[in-house]
Amino acid sequence: MKSPIYHRIFNYDTARLPNRHLAVLEEGVNSIDEAYTLTGATIGYPGWGLIYYLLLSHLDQNRTEIIIETGTNYGCTTIILAQAMVDAGCKGRVVSFENDPKNVNIAARNISMAGLSDRVEIIVGDSRSILRQVLKYENGIRSVFLDASHLYNDVLKEFESLLPKLSSDAIVIFDNTYKIADDGEDTRVNGALKTIKVKYGGNLINLEHVSWYTPGLSIWQRVPCL
Repeated sequence: MKSPIYHRIFNYDTARLPNRHLAVLEEGVNSIDEAYTLTGATIGYPGWGLIYYLLLSHLDQNRTEIIIETGTNYGCTTIILAQAMVDAGCKGRVVSFENDPKNVNIAARNISMAGLSDRVEIIVGDSRSILRQVLKYENGIRSVFLDASHLYNDVLKEFESLLPKLSSDAIVIFDNTYKIADDGEDTRVNGALKTIKVKYGGNLINLEHVSWYTPGLSIWQRVPCL
């Protein structure tokens, strides 16, 4: 693996965050180690703002929206997703998948403190194996954030499980997209995105200076509405 690269900003104005509870969690955090303790070292600033405004601009007030997240972790990005839905004036919920029961408890507490419990459903289990079944009756999903396992096969499996459920104008957001692998190693999210582009086409935007190790955030959309 290549040496760590970090693009997570510390010592910023936490008033910029869309939810006050995140500001409380981020107050005084100056390093990745401190972020691990309080937020699970999730995508952090400026990634939180990027995802928030992206969804705020994409969600449809005239629909009951469902946002899918894999990798709830401590619930901080889940809070951003749910807050965007509330502020966009949409009905609906975030359905988030987490495999670690300990993380589920922490996430549920954070989401409650953020005042968003009524907008979030946490599914306990491995998203790679349960996505299809849980979403069996869902269709027309327009917003997805994939941030569970970052291994090539796992990312591809999640994406392909969700693909039949997506609306034509859906956006899928991927975290940790930087090309981190050396020759012969698992190509991780970066490699999965290259395969998705070849197999399924669509538009792909990559933002390199977001998140921490591994940096990078990408947005995929099959057919833009023009």
